[in-house]
Amino acid sequence: MLSCRGLFGFATTPIFKSSRALSASSLEDLVEEVATTRRLEQVSELLHWDSMVTMPQTDGHHAARGVQSQALAGVIHERSTSPKIGALIAAVDEKCLEGKELANFRLMVKAYKESCVIPKDLERRKAQVSSDAYVAWTKAREASDFDLFSPLLGEAFSGRSDVSVHPFTTSFSPSDVRITTRFDEGEWYQGLAGSVHEAGHGMYEANLDGECRAVNSPLSMGTHESQSLFWERHVGMSRAFSKFMGPKWREAFGREESDEEIYRAVNTVKRSLIRVEADELTYPLHVILRTRIERDVVNGKVSVGDIPALWNSGMKAMLDVDVPEDSKGCLQDVHWSGLAIGYFPTYLIGAVAAAQLEHHARMELGNFDELIERGEFDAIQAWLRGKVHRHGSEHSSIDELFKEQLGEELKSSYFIKYLTDKYSSIYDL
Repeated sequence: MLSCRGLFGFATTPIFKSSRALSASSLEDLVEEVATTRRLEQVSELLHWDSMVTMPQTDGHHAARGVQSQALAGVIHERSTSPKIGALIAAVDEKCLEGKELANFRLMVKAYKESCVIPKDLERRKAQVSSDAYVAWTKAREASDFDLFSPLLGEAFSGRSDVSVHPFTTSFSPSDVRITTRFDEGEWYQGLAGSVHEAGHGMYEANLDGECRAVNSPLSMGTHESQSLFWERHVGMSRAFSKFMGPKWREAFGREESDEEIYRAVNTVKRSLIRVEADELTYPLHVILRTRIERDVVNGKVSVGDIPALWNSGMKAMLDVDVPEDSKGCLQDVHWSGLAIGYFPTYLIGAVAAAQLEHHARMELGNFDELIERGEFDAIQAWLRGKVHRHGSEHSSIDELFKEQLGEELKSSYFIKYLTDKYSSIYDL
């Protein structure tokens, strides 16, 4: 919505109507230009999905895909930094904007400024390195040999321009959201937990406004992880969900365990080599280890070649776990191969936010557990849609979003209380 506000907040008639009309026209053109670029980014995401899920996993196929991704990254960068975008931004009168229109404009300006300080060759190289690094990571993981991955990982960390073995969710539009998951025939719950987690990501993407605008994108990756962890932990790992799932589980597997036994088995606390298999209490330690290593490599305190030893010693010190091989240690996560350096802390931000959302959902819905026990998840999803999903990136931070929707900024106290109450009950502490 376009409007101009007078000194006292009342709508006024501009003296120069042509100037206001020019601003409105420029904004419309700017929105369309950015939307076209976003559609090209969605094509890039589709290529990434295909390379990880359906494309034959040969060196030739990956080499060709790397060249394609590099070329597309160059085109996207050219559009994102074009003088036309800059001219349209300059022609928009920000004082005439409010609400989502103002938020959308500021996001476009921010994206333009950020794109303009990144050389085109660097964007192209990032696309190529990401493609090459993923191939190297899969080979290194299969061989459990970090040295096969180390050279490309070093380039990923350096950021120089010259210089789904793993579950994930991809969205090409709110009407086309796809997830992958992982299964282990020897551990029945991992496949279910991974599917619920990724479905949480998917519901967030699917509930965004379908119009291709900057403001209709996820607020942050911490917010994104709060949605997946809300469903995985506060729904899927709840006592109420065990009551809902128990009869189905017993029928499917011919077992006799009670709902309470299932609940306690799902929430067993034990040391784990693998982050995605860790329980809620030890999971933060996995994140802290990765974050410390990333920070020290980026700051030049250690080299990429030091990562395996740092990882193994960190796992021993923090979890008293011996790492038998690289594939179960520093090669277990796909993130670094995709240049997602610095991503891991978003899991803890998400866990903290998810606990806070559950607290308020219980207060406002009144029958949170009963809804889960009956398998009536639509009411919970609708609540999340109203509190988080539909707002997209309208707010500047998760603190601002929570302040408006929950009446308070992000707080860690809910997360601490959630863990304390839950596991004190399970272990009779």
